[in-house]
Amino acid sequence: MSRRKILIISHDKIGENMAGPGIRYHHMANLLSDSFDVTVGFFDPSYLPDESFIRSYEVQHVDAPSFRDHFTDKDAIIAMWLSQEMMEFCRENSIYTVFDMYAPVPVENLALYLLSGNQITPHTEYSYRQSYNSYEKFFQYGDLFLLSNRRQLDFWMGFSFGTGIITVSGYEKRPLFDRFIHAAMGIDSSQKLHHTKNVLKGVVPGIHDTDKIVLWTGGIWNWFDAQVLIRAMNIIKDDRPDIKLVFFGVKHPNPDVPTMQEAANTINLAEELALLDNTVFIQEEWVPYDERINYLLEADAAVNTTKDTIESEMSHRTRVLDHFLVNLPTVATSGDFLSDEIIAPNNLGIVVEPNNPEALAMALVNVVNEKNNLKMRKNIEQIRRDFDWSNTLATLKHHLINELNKLPFLEVKKPVEIPKNNVLYRVAKRITPTPLKKKLVRILRYGR
Repeated sequence: MSRRKILIISHDKIGENMAGPGIRYHHMANLLSDSFDVTVGFFDPSYLPDESFIRSYEVQHVDAPSFRDHFTDKDAIIAMWLSQEMMEFCRENSIYTVFDMYAPVPVENLALYLLSGNQITPHTEYSYRQSYNSYEKFFQYGDLFLLSNRRQLDFWMGFSFGTGIITVSGYEKRPLFDRFIHAAMGIDSSQKLHHTKNVLKGVVPGIHDTDKIVLWTGGIWNWFDAQVLIRAMNIIKDDRPDIKLVFFGVKHPNPDVPTMQEAANTINLAEELALLDNTVFIQEEWVPYDERINYLLEADAAVNTTKDTIESEMSHRTRVLDHFLVNLPTVATSGDFLSDEIIAPNNLGIVVEPNNPEALAMALVNVVNEKNNLKMRKNIEQIRRDFDWSNTLATLKHHLINELNKLPFLEVKKPVEIPKNNVLYRVAKRITPTPLKKKLVRILRYGR
């Protein structure tokens, strides 16, 4: 029997080596393929996975000039970006259009420009405005918008009012607020995790079997503050020479993404303080997706430090979810959603203020303390299933099943209720001010 067809547009690589966006669309496609015929499309053919990469969905190169050939038989399209022509085609052909706003790109782009170290020019302003303008169009043409957390809900609603796209008559016909749903990044909590070989302890020169490893799990982008972490390691190196900091995957797997200035500055500082390859270890090549498990299981703690910027306020640090996957305590700076509203209140690690190397140094020592570490791991075990893809994308799947149910063979399912003890549900109940509280809880539980 025929099923509805969904096209997910991935703007990044999927395969053995992939970063956040690729990971997201790989798992989203796998989850939705239970109920739909799912294809993941790539405007750039070099982003397609190898044939040997295991998946439950189809993949194809979507040639942008001939996009109609790929869009025309689809019932829904999920994308971070579509051209004006593509959006008009979707509307004319009643293709349900979902814009994925899990990362607020206007904020990310602002941070990229401001933290690049380059002079702000008229061209910079023009490029930023063009990106900004795209989102005005997305809200005019989109049917559904995906968010990671309630801060982003506040941001996008403010954006919508600020750009003037909200009108009384338009809102009466089609309330924008009702078209946001929670669809954050997730983990596969049912995955069987095995440490198949040592990759750090006793393998990397300078890292001993008895050392305590603190892992930086991803790239070093300009909005991160890896330099404060280097300074913290310099503080503790003499008293705790057994604590080793490891960065894995500094070089992005997508060759189109350049090495950022913060990465270069971090390496230079580690060399300047004579920490490189004895206290601080930097692996430049991206660790393959499955291979990362060996690193995570070998580590004693993980770390995520950022600058105090608006980017942090609106972010959803997806790399931290890998820490939850293996019950790995996290040392993090405050400011972002996961640090402030998940890690700190649930004692899943230690959260310190940004740009404070002394506090960070103390946190690194405390997090590897055996008693503290064990307690935090037990706390993570209690909540990690809440972040499973089947939970974080439940409202999206439910919503699509119901919205695309225009043929009798598609079953209308009951609302997917996220259990009230789910950590994200509890956060919504605790922190969201009335009258938004009821609305956000409904988004988390029912997708609308």
